[in-house]
Amino acid sequence: MSGEIFAGFRVLGFDLETTGFDVRRERIVEYALVGSEIDGSRINLQSLVNPGKRIPIDSTNVHGIKDVDVKNSGDFSEHITSISRMIEGAIIVGHNVIKFDWKFLEMECLRAGVEVPRPRAIIDTYVIARKLKIPGRHTLGILCDKYGINLENAHRADADAGATLYLLWEIMKSYPRFFRGTIDDLQDSLAGIRNQDILGPSLVDLEPVSGSGGNLRINNSNIVIAFGKYKGRTLEEIKKKDSRYLKWLFSPSSPIPKSVSEEYSRKYLD
Repeated sequence: MSGEIFAGFRVLGFDLETTGFDVRRERIVEYALVGSEIDGSRINLQSLVNPGKRIPIDSTNVHGIKDVDVKNSGDFSEHITSISRMIEGAIIVGHNVIKFDWKFLEMECLRAGVEVPRPRAIIDTYVIARKLKIPGRHTLGILCDKYGINLENAHRADADAGATLYLLWEIMKSYPRFFRGTIDDLQDSLAGIRNQDILGPSLVDLEPVSGSGGNLRINNSNIVIAFGKYKGRTLEEIKKKDSRYLKWLFSPSSPIPKSVSEEYSRKYLD
């Protein structure tokens, strides 16, 4: 199941509504973090925010939020603690989140004099749609329509945040082989660090090394590790990146059986 890539993490759809598009001049008027905790319990953190300036009519026409709606909502500094607590260590999912929503969050944190929260990963469905070359335009509304996702109250933060999560799940179901690596593999691919045409190695399709219990797998002439923090990486890559981990991998405390460890340690540790 491709969803295993997110197992063990808090996963949150994230969306903002603002007074405009210029991150230096405009402000947040609504935020939403919608998703699930590690144990599967639901999370729905959302609120209006007083931007400290008038909301232009053009922006109100998009999201429907008026000055009177945010009058008693508190400025951003009153919300940042709960926002940061939720985002810290979580996987954040958003549509065009990297270039828009996250930039606004960073600027608001700067204004408030607080550190920007540190998520485990930021996954942008707009970037994924472009990476996978999904046909058609890549706006949230068009993609939701394509995958049969009912986007009611579009351009309200909670609706868009929830819809983005559903969109990610639908894309994952449609392109499962692109999500078989780790969360780090996925981030690397979306950032253009990995050159493969997939977002992670298809470990289940690789032949296991005999006697390894499936923990090592064969990919052409390479041996790939199928567990742990370097899941999906070759032994050659690990040797260059983290020789200490490779020594542990072939030690008695590793899940690799002794007979297999002895065979491969001679090649990779010498």
